[in-house]
Amino acid sequence: MIKLVGFDLDDCLFDSTGLSKRARIKGIDAMRNLGLEIDREKAIQILMEICLEYGSNFPFHYDLFIRRLNEVEEGFNISYNLSDKYVAAAVMAYHKEKIDSIKLYDDVKPCLMKLKEYDIKTAIISDGLPKKQYEKILRLNIDDLIDLVVISDQFGIRKPNPKLFEFCLRKFGVKGQETLYIGDRLEKDIVPARKNRINTVYIHRGGKYDYLKPEIEKPIDLKPDFEIKNLNEIFSIIEELNKK
Repeated sequence: MIKLVGFDLDDCLFDSTGLSKRARIKGIDAMRNLGLEIDREKAIQILMEICLEYGSNFPFHYDLFIRRLNEVEEGFNISYNLSDKYVAAAVMAYHKEKIDSIKLYDDVKPCLMKLKEYDIKTAIISDGLPKKQYEKILRLNIDDLIDLVVISDQFGIRKPNPKLFEFCLRKFGVKGQETLYIGDRLEKDIVPARKNRINTVYIHRGGKYDYLKPEIEKPIDLKPDFEIKNLNEIFSIIEELNKK
C-alpha cells in the first residue's frame, strides 16, 4: 500500500524556471526605464549568459551585467552612481515579480487535498537554502497540506545523495515500496529515490531539465518507473501499485 507521496518543489509544484526568467527580464526593463540605453533583446541575452555561467543562485547577476557592459560591450561607460541605481532598480523589480507572480500549477492543490482524503502522508524533498525554499512554500500557501518538508541544506546533504530520501522514510516509518516520489530531474530525483526502492514518477513540466526538450540529453540508463504530465495521473498509479 502507498502510504507516502513525496514531491520535489521547483518545476514540480510551481513554474520555477518561468518565474525566474520573467523576474530577471523585469529587472532589465526597470534599468531601461531608468535610462539605460540598450536594446532589450541584447540585454536579455547578456543577462541569461551570466545566469548560465554563474548559476541561478548567484546573488550578483545584475552587478556583473553592468560590469560586462562597461568592460566588454562597446559604447558603455556607466558611472558608479548610476551602476548602483540601475542594480537597485533591477533587484527591486526582480523581487516584486517573484512575489507577485509565484503560483502553483493548477493540478497541485487538488492533488494534495485528495491525498489528504486518502490519508496518504505528503512530503517535499528539495535542494536549496531553507529560508528561500520555505518562503516559496509559504507564498504558495501549501504549508498546511504538506506533512514534512525536507530541505537539503538543513541537513548538509544534497541530492542525489540518497540519505536525504532515507531520512524522509525513517521520519514516517515507511518502506520505499510504500512510497511514491515525483520529481522533474532524473539524476537528482529519480536516481536517489530508486536507491531507496521508492516508486519513481518523472513529471514533464517543460522546465529547464525536462528531457522532452530537444536540447536536453536524456541519459539512456536512467528510467523512472512512471512518467506523467499532470499530478492527477498519480492516483491511477497508486491504485495500480496498491493491487500488487
